[in-house]
Amino acid sequence: MSIPLAELSNIHRVFRQGQVEVHALRGVDLRIDHGEFVSIMGPSGSGKSTLLNIIGCLDRPTSGRYLLEGRDVVSMNDSRLADLRNRFIGFVFQMFHLLPKLTAVQNVELPLIYRGWPAADRRRRAVEVLQAVGLGERLHHRPTQMSGGEQQRVAIARALAGRPSLILADEPTGNLDSRNSEEIMNLFVRLNREQGITIVQVTHEPDMAQMGKRIVYMRDGCVVGEERLS
Repeated sequence: MSIPLAELSNIHRVFRQGQVEVHALRGVDLRIDHGEFVSIMGPSGSGKSTLLNIIGCLDRPTSGRYLLEGRDVVSMNDSRLADLRNRFIGFVFQMFHLLPKLTAVQNVELPLIYRGWPAADRRRRAVEVLQAVGLGERLHHRPTQMSGGEQQRVAIARALAGRPSLILADEPTGNLDSRNSEEIMNLFVRLNREQGITIVQVTHEPDMAQMGKRIVYMRDGCVVGEERLS
């Protein structure tokens, strides 16, 4: 059996609020294989975003085991964790998190600057991924000159810029109307099918979840079931 992209075993996450312990995750087991498109669903407070943050190495579990491409994430120090996150994972959030004074191409270049890419290489890559998400004519527009759907495409292009193995999307259509939501989800489907990029999204919307290959259902910090769609 091939090594999974991500493998989480008995993951617990406990937050402290004063004297109170909040158990956000309670013994979660989850395997994500290369090339999957997984949707995580559940009511508010079920632990979806906490789980996504742990998968993305933005947070650490209180206990449990997490392997990312065979690497033991839990034992890593902050520097190694940041390096792993930067090399393997792209993030797309409900809020687009674009810098308003920068153009689309400049926003996409940002993570490549942090990785030390030469200027010509990062500009070439930024243009390439913006064209791939259908924004080849909007390279020099600023966020205020673009629709919500276009801004989310810029955010997706930024996530793709460093050629990640995994894209994590937290309510990526939460701020979009139905037409733009469908366009963004179709883009994710195309990236998954044509480029083999593994995608894990958190969503409240059943119709958006149905566009993936598997739905994982959560409640009260636990995985309570899953559904394979294709």
